[in-house]
Amino acid sequence: MQALRRRSEFEQVFASGKFAQGRCLALRYLLRGEAPTRVGFAVGKRLDKRAVVRNRVRRQLRSAIRDVPVRAGYDIVVLARRAALGADFTVLKADVRAVFSKAALLEGEEG
Repeated sequence: MQALRRRSEFEQVFASGKFAQGRCLALRYLLRGEAPTRVGFAVGKRLDKRAVVRNRVRRQLRSAIRDVPVRAGYDIVVLARRAALGADFTVLKADVRAVFSKAALLEGEEG
């Protein structure tokens, strides 16, 4: 997986991507058709005003997604929800897997 970095890439995913949500996170994803999959994180100030807290949530989400076998060729934006602030890492990891499965983004699934 690579990082989704440019504002224009995020805007393209938000404009024409699909949506899936769970308890701790939501996904916007767009099929690009070319490998590898790129992932970006959106943890806004609405979640918490303190950058330390937002960065901790971002690091936890990045770590939880690292072990998930994601299908190739997608642009994915991970949106943190307020429930992610107090969630245990095992709960966060289970929610990540559930949301990726719901969106049919896991490698063994058809979508």
